[in-house]
Amino acid sequence: MGFVEGEVEIQQPGGSWRKASEDQSLAIGDRVRTLPGSTARLEFPWTAIAVGDGSEVALQNQRVLTLRLEIGRIDIDPEQTLLQVVTAEATVSGSGRTLVRREGGVTFVGSYNGGANVEAKGAIVRLGVNKGTVVKTDGPPAEPLAMGPAPKIIAPGADPRYVKVAEAVRLKWKGPETAYHLEVLSIDSDVPVVSIDISALEYELRLPWLGTFRWRVAGRTGPVESEPSGEGLICVVEK
Repeated sequence: MGFVEGEVEIQQPGGSWRKASEDQSLAIGDRVRTLPGSTARLEFPWTAIAVGDGSEVALQNQRVLTLRLEIGRIDIDPEQTLLQVVTAEATVSGSGRTLVRREGGVTFVGSYNGGANVEAKGAIVRLGVNKGTVVKTDGPPAEPLAMGPAPKIIAPGADPRYVKVAEAVRLKWKGPETAYHLEVLSIDSDVPVVSIDISALEYELRLPWLGTFRWRVAGRTGPVESEPSGEGLICVVEK
């Protein structure tokens, strides 16, 4: 557990759910879940995975190290090849920064860099840059399509907004969807420290850490996401 923000829990085989903590080790069979508004990061020697809020994942006992997404959203940022990810509908492998979202018996896979392979029912599709596919129960992956147009951020934008630790900053954007996914990232990482679903065109953010952060949003229609927006900047200072 490389990072824990908010209410994150872990369950060992046969045990009950307990509060997770940063630097806690994970073993095969363990499950991790994030409550609404919370984010976790799982770190492996070759990749990092951001677990968005309202999600549950499990480390499966298979020959190849495999992460199972039960529900919710994960964002995978590999150094080389992807950690194998499975859902009830699909298997995801390949390369490149990739998002996997599952809800309502449907899996959506989006590839930001290109290179993700999605397999279901004996069929495999390979995703190009900013391409996605939907996999429904008992069906093959749909033909890859371009992810939808990105929302546009309004404020704060490229000129950083300076705030104190835990001081509120209101993020605003515009787009045609009624639901969005918000990510906040440190200046030097593509693995978010905040990864949450929002049903609005603005959000009041409070960051407990010093430093410079980027923020962006993607539109969401069910499990399907658009391309991410451009990025705004927030600087958290002591005074």
